Amino acid sequence: MWREKGRRWSLVAVVAGVLVALPAIGSALPVPAVGVEPERLRDMIVRSVERPYQGYAETTGMLSVPDLPNLEQVTSLINGTTRVRSWYDGPSRWRFDVLTAGAERDVYRTPDGEYIWDFGANLVTEVIGAQPVRLPRAGDLLPPDLARWVLRAAPEDRVEALRSRRVAGIAAAGLRLRPADPDTSIGRVDIWADPQTGLPVRVEATARGAGQPFLVTEFLELSLTRPAAETVTPPLPPDSGYNVTVAPDIVNALGAAAPASLPDTLAGRPLRADDLGGLPGVGQYGGGLSSFVVLPLPRNVGGSATDAARKGGGRELTLPGGTGMLLTVPPLTVIIERSNVARRSYLIAGLISPAVLERAAAELSLVPRSRS
Repeated sequence: MWREKGRRWSLVAVVAGVLVALPAIGSALPVPAVGVEPERLRDMIVRSVERPYQGYAETTGMLSVPDLPNLEQVTSLINGTTRVRSWYDGPSRWRFDVLTAGAERDVYRTPDGEYIWDFGANLVTEVIGAQPVRLPRAGDLLPPDLARWVLRAAPEDRVEALRSRRVAGIAAAGLRLRPADPDTSIGRVDIWADPQTGLPVRVEATARGAGQPFLVTEFLELSLTRPAAETVTPPLPPDSGYNVTVAPDIVNALGAAAPASLPDTLAGRPLRADDLGGLPGVGQYGGGLSSFVVLPLPRNVGGSATDAARKGGGRELTLPGGTGMLLTVPPLTVIIERSNVARRSYLIAGLISPAVLERAAAELSLVPRSRS
């Protein structure tokens, strides 16, 4: 009898082992070569914005960026693994859920606007108006969104073919983009996409001079089908709270700061906008992958951010008109600056070489608080 039981348990163990191994076996199967020219694949990826899908993706960031004040949700995106389930019907109708233990926070986009459903707080928040500038969130790092952003930011850069790769059951075609801009700290971006629709399924971003990617995002489950209408419709439970906000969330995260007057150029880069999202003094300089942003910080946030950067291995800077703290976690460069001339603090950040950002910080430190 015991021998018979042993046989049965052995059979159960073998079956369980096979079931556990199936995903690994599937990913290890030979992948047929997919003949899509890299330039054509680039064009397909950029135009895939209308392609519907439903999937589960994981994003793993391998940077060690310290938590900056009120920006912990942003740094967590690049310091660990984020699990996201998404439903995409089109550019104006989608939903993504960030999966965490014991919590649910869903973001919906409809033609009428954007909604956030916080299950734990039993609260629906409607976000009115466009948000040209906001804090990065998990949906921005889904393979389709990240791949399209990279290719649009570097439209003239050369791409080359990569070997096909099986991702979420799809024999995906690949391409590698090597940024031509010598000032960007991005060394290469590898993208794999469905060869029929151009929908990106995996993205790897690697810093210049590094051997391993600092960011990997890929679908583990994917269906190239349109989600049901009720799945992408924001819930409105009768007993839930309802809130309306019009301010970009960057205001809530960093706090209100008096408008800053920004120069027309910094480090040779022209100011492209000095009121992103309607926020005076929030500026973007340059374009493409080597652009950088400048944000005025309230006094309390500036001091806390400087302390966090120092504890994270930052290097002190002596600027012509103040002081700064430089934090470099390739490919990200961040400077927290205190200008004695303007009597205010700034955050300057970008995927750019430290030398360029130091030059920008030095020039900004000499800009007075207001100019005529």
